[in-house]
Amino acid sequence: MPEFTPIRANSSLPETTASISDRAWEAIQGSYDLQVHVAPDVIERRTDDVDLARDFLARGLRGFVLKSHYIPTAERAKVVARAVPGIKAYGAITLNHSVGGLNPVALEIAGRSGCKIVWMPTVDAANETAGRLDGPNTKLPFWAKIQRELSAEGIAPPPLSPLDSNGRLTEVTRKCLERIAKHNM
Repeated sequence: MPEFTPIRANSSLPETTASISDRAWEAIQGSYDLQVHVAPDVIERRTDDVDLARDFLARGLRGFVLKSHYIPTAERAKVVARAVPGIKAYGAITLNHSVGGLNPVALEIAGRSGCKIVWMPTVDAANETAGRLDGPNTKLPFWAKIQRELSAEGIAPPPLSPLDSNGRLTEVTRKCLERIAKHNM
């Protein structure tokens, strides 16, 4: 059983953060985490993006990509990078319903805003939602609870897929990929 201690005495991360050996910290010096989920977000998170940036900087990590399943994060990333000099924070966009799904316009704006990473649909993807919204599941992931609430209110759109019924990219997916290429995301 690993020893559990905070990363540093005034860390924003919880006491349940696993202790990491000096050798492990040395191995990841200057690295980037390509997917961090932090506050502010639709659900409660353990730390926020500014405190995470301070923790990363204190440990010698170079930066991270802010991921949200619901909103683009480029603007937040710019604020974090300015608030914590020396850290590199990058924004991302996830093509779920909250940004219009597979939406080339959202990608164009995200690219112009500085997003660097794009995720195809996650929580709203057909393969992710299959079977999750039906049945008596009492322990659902946060996003499935949100989807059930939206469905009960009559505003839940159908699941998303970048592929057509033949397994080929849809036309809108192709347009999304063009925006991604244009902005080097």
